[in-house]
Amino acid sequence: MNLKLIKKYSFSFIICFLITSVSSFSQEINEIANKMFVDMNNRDYDAILDMTHPKVFDIVPKEQMKAVLKSTFEGSNEYSIDIPKQIPEFKVSKVYKEEKDNLSYAFITYNMSMTMTFHQQTFDAQTKEMMKGVMQAKDMDVTFTSDSSMSVLMNNRMTIIMKDTATENKWVMINYDPDSPLFYKILPSTLLETAKVYKQEIMLESKKKK
Repeated sequence: MNLKLIKKYSFSFIICFLITSVSSFSQEINEIANKMFVDMNNRDYDAILDMTHPKVFDIVPKEQMKAVLKSTFEGSNEYSIDIPKQIPEFKVSKVYKEEKDNLSYAFITYNMSMTMTFHQQTFDAQTKEMMKGVMQAKDMDVTFTSDSSMSVLMNNRMTIIMKDTATENKWVMINYDPDSPLFYKILPSTLLETAKVYKQEIMLESKKKK
């Protein structure tokens, strides 16, 4: 076999390998996303915490985080939240790879609905309008169904799926929350920059559809 033919086959092999690797990564991320919603539907708090970025627990102890999850899904004396047990339609980005720290990551975006009921307070018309404005600023559409309950559509939610040296090469997740200073302490700057741009593109794409 001559040198040109060897190079041709070698190049073809590399292309096929890369395509297969990307496809495999994408399938893996889809499976992780699906599991995230299944665990949420099953209220499997331990499974959710097992998938959470470990650096989160350097800031908030795991048991405290579990208590927060339970009160969110099961309610408290002050309020209760009902999130339908369904898997929303979600979009998975391409997998980004960076050699530094062996970093790989992808973004999962989706809309999610919920109802929220307050047990110890009611809202007048003025307060309802104020709350609608505040939540719209967070890309949430709110419809009050009574003076103490509301239906909420959370638009363009984004979860980051990633793995690197810090996670011991295990895929973990963390919700995109640019308003939290703690969020910036956990993730590398390159990922944060990519996430910001991707989020903006998703929101612009969503606006064009309306």
